[in-house]
Parts: sequence; structure tokens; C-alpha cells
Amino acid sequence: MRADQLLQAHTVWWGGTVLLRLEGELDIATAPLLDRAVSSALAAGPDLLCLDLTALAFCDVTGLHALRRLTDQTHAAHTRLHLAGLHPRLRYTLDRLKTLSPWNPPVLQH
Repeated sequence: MRADQLLQAHTVWWGGTVLLRLEGELDIATAPLLDRAVSSALAAGPDLLCLDLTALAFCDVTGLHALRRLTDQTHAAHTRLHLAGLHPRLRYTLDRLKTLSPWNPPVLQH
């Protein structure tokens, strides 16, 4: 399968907010797709990036690194970042790795 078949990134704009919804698998093959989607969204200068992970089925260590880069990119762009739909196992992993700490609390809870 191609990377774009394993992960889809859907973007919706509302005022100064961009919702980036990931669907599928975030891994070594698909992390560059997230990087491109985030770069494209941040280029427009949103006030808030809401990352919806409700439909994220899998995340490996490369995906974890991509999420870490996402926090760095939003910080550098002076864009607030919120999470939605973070699976409890992924939240636990990010918490243990101290990756979640710079992120604001999720907008939506499961």
C-alpha cells in the first residue's frame, strides 16, 4: 500500500482555527504526510491547530517523533495546539515520554 492509503490528513478551516484530522496509521511510511500537512496548515498562520486523532488506528515510534516535531513546529509558529480524540494508550505513552507536556489539554475527550 502507498503511504497516502495508510494515512489520510483532512483539513478544515474555521476562522483562525484549523482542524487537522488524521485517519489511519502514523508510522515510518506516513510520518512525512503529517509533516507536510502540518507545514501547509501552519503556512497560513492559524491561531489554533486542533489535531483530531480519533481515527488514528496505529502509531509507532516514528509517529511519536512526528508528534513531537508537531509540537515544535506549532510553538515556532506561535500557534496554539489542542488535541482531540487521543486514545488512552497513546496518551499514556506520550505522558511517559514527556511528549504531551507542552501540549494544551485536549479540546474533546473520548
